[in-house]
Amino acid sequence: MPLSNRTRVLLLFLALYCFRTLFGLSLLFYGTTEVERDSLQTYLIGLKCYTTGTWPYFGPDQYLLTTGFHSQIPGALEGLAVGLPFYPLPIPEAPFLLLNLLSLSALALLARYITRRLPELSFGFVFAWIALLPWTLNRSTHILNPSFLLFGSVLFFIGFLECLPGFSRAWLSPAWAFGWMGFGLFWAMQFHLSWVLLPPLVLFGFAWRRWKKEGGWGKEALGFAGGAALPAVFLAPTFLKYGFASGPVGIVKVAQVFNLDNFLSFFTLLARYLSFPCFEMPRFLGSGTAERLDFLNHAPWLYPPALFLLLVGWLQPFALLLYGWGKDKRHPEGAFLRWLTFGCLAWIWVCFWFTSTGPAAHMYYLFLPLTVVYYFYLWSRVSAKPAWRRFAAACLVASLWFQTGFLVQRMKDRSLYTDRGRIVEALRQKNYRLLWERRKGSFY
Repeated sequence: MPLSNRTRVLLLFLALYCFRTLFGLSLLFYGTTEVERDSLQTYLIGLKCYTTGTWPYFGPDQYLLTTGFHSQIPGALEGLAVGLPFYPLPIPEAPFLLLNLLSLSALALLARYITRRLPELSFGFVFAWIALLPWTLNRSTHILNPSFLLFGSVLFFIGFLECLPGFSRAWLSPAWAFGWMGFGLFWAMQFHLSWVLLPPLVLFGFAWRRWKKEGGWGKEALGFAGGAALPAVFLAPTFLKYGFASGPVGIVKVAQVFNLDNFLSFFTLLARYLSFPCFEMPRFLGSGTAERLDFLNHAPWLYPPALFLLLVGWLQPFALLLYGWGKDKRHPEGAFLRWLTFGCLAWIWVCFWFTSTGPAAHMYYLFLPLTVVYYFYLWSRVSAKPAWRRFAAACLVASLWFQTGFLVQRMKDRSLYTDRGRIVEALRQKNYRLLWERRKGSFY
């Protein structure tokens, strides 16, 4: 008896959930340097919340190795997202299970949105493609503060696109669209400083609707406030106890009058931005060519998919940059999306003029959902051709092949499983210090 479409989707979700959870568990946990211990320190915030029974007023660490400055982002969401799963399931893997449920659910929602806009694409293909992308695997499956961004950013950008007359498909009402934007913004605010890139998009949404003479401010503002209130509940206790001055500390410390290096880094930023929906594999293999080759030499059976994906990953951003300027008669709204996508890139670039932080890709990882939607608008133009369908299947097979090998190899190398017993003992004795100490100067 053939399986129903709903059953097939459920089985695909479960398969991807198991794979992505294992992938996240295989990534670097016990690092040897302060930077490499980011995952461990993120985990400790939640473990401290669980073992001490205290409220986590502050979340992600902010530190500059050059100056020794340390701060933490206000809000309890990170501590609760990592710590609460230990209550029903006091095992080391518990936070990974929740994180991957959140991130994969967000990707499923994004795939559903894309296929509603582009019905010529199948949900299974889009969902599997974005779930196996290097960026979503390496930055939304492991316990790091940027990993939690994907859940909120998907909601934000679907709300953003649906609030814009002329592009919206009325999938959400204006009030709900702004509600999703409010939720996504205040969610991101408690996980990463990159949230400061989003408020102008909210203002653009309000202004665009006024320019198009659509609706009024009332329902939209109320929807935004309602959506924002949900995550803001976890931010309010920090401001009540420590004051609003605790909020912008990290932003002020990285502000700069003008950063010429970042101004000159436009093409670097462009390449990284367009690589989000592509198979940008090398950056996650190691910090340099020697380290990446060393990894492959220890797993030579991964050379074929690695070389294939390397070539594809190099060509994809150029295709997004060049092919996107052609006309699409089936989806004329794609031209607006193109200007929107590159307009957001210009906004990110301008913001980096005034910060001492370099244009590292994780600083604008929030924009991945927008670039993914743009990517599939271009893919839809060739999706009906058998040769391109075979190419897409080859990409998925190569990605699964390579990422499975990556998982197996990395599981042996400083993952959580190199010393899982320490976490088990910390949970048993309700003493997070048995795992590690929090960074010196931490507020929580």
